[in-house]
Amino acid sequence: MSRNPPHHHDWPLLLDDNFSIQVHWFGRFAGYADWRIDRVRLTPHMVAFFFVEKSACSCELNGSALELRQGDLLIVRGGDEFEFRHDRTKPVTSLSACLSLGQGDEPNVLLQRKLPRRVRWKEPKAYGEEFEKVMAALEESGRPGGALRASGAVLQWLGSILAGLRAPLLGGGEAMRGRTALDRVLHSQRWASERLSEVIMLEQWAASVGMQPVYFGRVFKSETGQPPMAWLNERRLQLSRRLLGQTAHPITQIAAQCGFACPFYFSRIFQKRFGQSPMRYRQAQC
Repeated sequence: MSRNPPHHHDWPLLLDDNFSIQVHWFGRFAGYADWRIDRVRLTPHMVAFFFVEKSACSCELNGSALELRQGDLLIVRGGDEFEFRHDRTKPVTSLSACLSLGQGDEPNVLLQRKLPRRVRWKEPKAYGEEFEKVMAALEESGRPGGALRASGAVLQWLGSILAGLRAPLLGGGEAMRGRTALDRVLHSQRWASERLSEVIMLEQWAASVGMQPVYFGRVFKSETGQPPMAWLNERRLQLSRRLLGQTAHPITQIAAQCGFACPFYFSRIFQKRFGQSPMRYRQAQC
């Protein structure tokens, strides 16, 4: 006897992002003796990545002098003033990109991260290889399906950079000055989504966007229709359902991965939410 298939809206949520990408430049500048960049200010919603592939150069960033060597990655944030020079007898070769990664109403979520100014990249050759993949994809962006492939290449490259930098989200007032209530809620959701396996207290969560807990709860519910902890439990339960269906991890391990310290509590609220125990749900996916 066959089971009725589920409706598509009952399927586990695997991804819920709304990215938009703007690339202002992306390329290699190789060995030009007369290369220089006179003082300029980066557009407010942009982030620029400047990687020294060969030789060296000097930079002045917001009035501070920096010497960049082969393998150094310099990150310039929107609003920064900068200029570059190099030794004409030893021209620099650089990989340079300027872009924004929007999400929802946020014009550039990269600016919400604590990005370092300068990093000595551990695998410079790998950085160059990933960069070249994006350049190749951008060259083909005018062909059918090319824009989608180019966007994917940019996202993959950004993902590799953020993984290498391990740049956390900015917290509290540092990130939230001048932000609307909706901005703060969206930022708080991203902050919590990166910590689903951790114990999250409401006070800590509210502080991540510079708000008091009671006011944070009121604003969060106004913007999302759910209290913060209800929203957080739903995200954790959706993650647990995906892990139950796609991995062979023990249920106790999945509970811990999803932020439930007690597997019995996890089983109880899972059954209440989905109408069956985690074990029964897993068996039904086979």
